Amino acid sequence: MKNMFHQKQLHYWDTIWMLAKTDLKMRYQGSWLGAIWVFLKPFCLFLILNFVFSNLFFKHNPNYTIRLLVGLVLWFFFSEATTVGMNSLLTKAPILKKVYIPLWLIIVSSTVHSALAFFFNLVILFIFLLAYNVFPGILQISVFLIYIILIYGISLTYSFFAAPLLVRFRDLNQIWEVLLGVLFYASPIIYPMSAVPQDVQTYLYISPMTLLIEHSRVALIDHGIARFDHLLIFIAIFIPCFLGSIWFLKKSSKNLIESM
Repeated sequence: MKNMFHQKQLHYWDTIWMLAKTDLKMRYQGSWLGAIWVFLKPFCLFLILNFVFSNLFFKHNPNYTIRLLVGLVLWFFFSEATTVGMNSLLTKAPILKKVYIPLWLIIVSSTVHSALAFFFNLVILFIFLLAYNVFPGILQISVFLIYIILIYGISLTYSFFAAPLLVRFRDLNQIWEVLLGVLFYASPIIYPMSAVPQDVQTYLYISPMTLLIEHSRVALIDHGIARFDHLLIFIAIFIPCFLGSIWFLKKSSKNLIESM
């Protein structure tokens, strides 16, 4: 019995990995630059934003360039993972109508595809850290990995809620695109938190990315550890939301394939 359970888990992970690699290949099939677009797209945006904001607004802000890059890399991971996760069931509808695959597996494989793309951007980020003589310690890197796991976790949570909803309410795709634009400017990505009035800063923490981006900057650039109680509160909110998303996906699975 134990051996059968182990084999089943291996089969699931093999399927997730196969689907994730296929998604990555199919996305850039026929493109001249191929998978180079994984980091070329955020890097081009980074160059534009850095040129504008570092010269016009934050000329005297230390390490603004590297702070901007940290924010953008983490944001692109969140944005990409939530978008592909939300669209995953509709994208794989032809397969799901022919072969039984657990819905959670389809969603996870899509977000894993985003995690693979994020890994390439993370390599670029650490090259920049070295170029700017920023050397975070082992403890800071370990804490940063916790933040990455949480970003993946909230992306997966949103996807578990949104993917079955999108099957029935196709407008959700456009709504999320607008909300992503709002969240981008509501999170301290292109501006430092210190540039925001004190009474407004509290409202920015409504965006889950605000805390994770700010704490990541503290760990990687400032060589410190942000307030641990804030992280514990974040995790305490995240866990029931994640469990609720699993329950919602399971409940919504009934007759979902027929709606595709």
